Amino acid sequence: MSAEKIQFGRTALRGGLVTGGAQAVRMLIQFVSVVVLARLLVPEDFGLVASVSPIVAFVGLFQNLGLQQAVIQRKEIDEAQLNQVFWISTLVGLACTLLVVALSPAVAVFYGDPRMTAITIAAAAPLLLGSLAALPLALLNRHLKFGQLALNDVYAAVVGLVVTAAAAYFGMGYWSLVIGPAASAAIVLLAAWCATRWMPGRPNLRIDRDIISFGANLTGFNLVNFFARNLDNILIGRFSGPVALGYYDRAYKLLLFPLQNITQPLSRVMIPLMSRIQEDKPRFRDIYMRTNWLLAMVTMPGIAALTLAAEPTVSLLFGAQWLPVAPIFAWLGIASLMQPVSSTTGWLFICQGETKTMFRWGVYSSLTTVLSFVVGLQWGAIGVAAAYAVSGYILRVPVLAWLLGRLGPVSAADFLLVQGLFLLSALAAWIGYRLLPEMLTGGSDLLALASAVCLNYGLALLLALALRQPRQVLFDILSKGVGAIRR
Repeated sequence: MSAEKIQFGRTALRGGLVTGGAQAVRMLIQFVSVVVLARLLVPEDFGLVASVSPIVAFVGLFQNLGLQQAVIQRKEIDEAQLNQVFWISTLVGLACTLLVVALSPAVAVFYGDPRMTAITIAAAAPLLLGSLAALPLALLNRHLKFGQLALNDVYAAVVGLVVTAAAAYFGMGYWSLVIGPAASAAIVLLAAWCATRWMPGRPNLRIDRDIISFGANLTGFNLVNFFARNLDNILIGRFSGPVALGYYDRAYKLLLFPLQNITQPLSRVMIPLMSRIQEDKPRFRDIYMRTNWLLAMVTMPGIAALTLAAEPTVSLLFGAQWLPVAPIFAWLGIASLMQPVSSTTGWLFICQGETKTMFRWGVYSSLTTVLSFVVGLQWGAIGVAAAYAVSGYILRVPVLAWLLGRLGPVSAADFLLVQGLFLLSALAAWIGYRLLPEMLTGGSDLLALASAVCLNYGLALLLALALRQPRQVLFDILSKGVGAIRR
């Protein structure tokens, strides 16, 4: 094995371990946040802020026009281009912030609640802060400074939790859910600039056409994908009210946000690394598949366990008053079983410069998702979650597999094999869980959840050991872990 490959592997391993450790801390903090805030605030507080969040998120899609990923993906980029990216990102971020402020009265009219004006204005602050931090963060990522990025994430998570919880404790209600994210964004901005010490030159708004094209297609994908991620909140908030949206929001935060806290930082490691070997197709495919086998082994059995024990999980974490969250949580769990691996397909598009194809896929995915929301809305929040889950397995996953097969080097069979193995283990665990005598749990929510976890991970491990690829990944991790302990 060449010195370059050894160094590449060490960088990937070190980046993965550092990022994984930081994300474990962040997930723990976020888990604590979800539980603590559910006891300090009422469903209406979450519903009010969740009603505004999709609007701010939509405008935020244009925050840096995809230029941050372009800086990371390009093989060569000079100082003049970096300066241009910074000033364009800053100008666009300022414009986005002012647009949200201008829209705030219309938001209040749409929801029929005058409180929405001030909430919307306050929620716009992270947009400007994020645009100022975009280039320093991209430079840290491009130069593989995974440790510093991980520390930034932890700082932001801790500050966000402390500020939000303190504000909620002192009776600030829904305002606490707006103040916390602004404090987190400020910490990220400060930490990123201190770490890079990069300074912009004179304002220059000209930029390379290839960079603009790459960023525009990526922004287009994010734009259409936005509707798949946020229209459910808007529809439920508008037609079912803030209380129903509060229940839906808690189910979503408890299940899907932790997944995003795994895949998003993992993308931070994989995109710059895979971009460097994009022309070595066998190596590119091998790294992608190994990463996804590991990701699926860690996440999919856990999601399946929480889905099986939806009621015990909600009762244990939130209290009996939040039990209406359980059926929503269960359907979102079914939907999210496929998401850890499906979400990594963006690496294949971005690292190979295929953002145009990625945009087209985003259009199809978003249209089918929006259609499922509209169909399910007549049954309320539960119906929206159920329609989203069913449509994913029927309309989106098969098409994505076909598209990946055409793009290469990862085939449709590669993609579906990873998913199928752990879906099979989840199905077997579901059958076993239903057959468990109730006396084994004694009516205890904790024992019921523990039983579901043990069943899912145990069966997933057995199936993983039966196939060569996942078995090899497990043995590699074990041998590296033993070697690290010895050193």
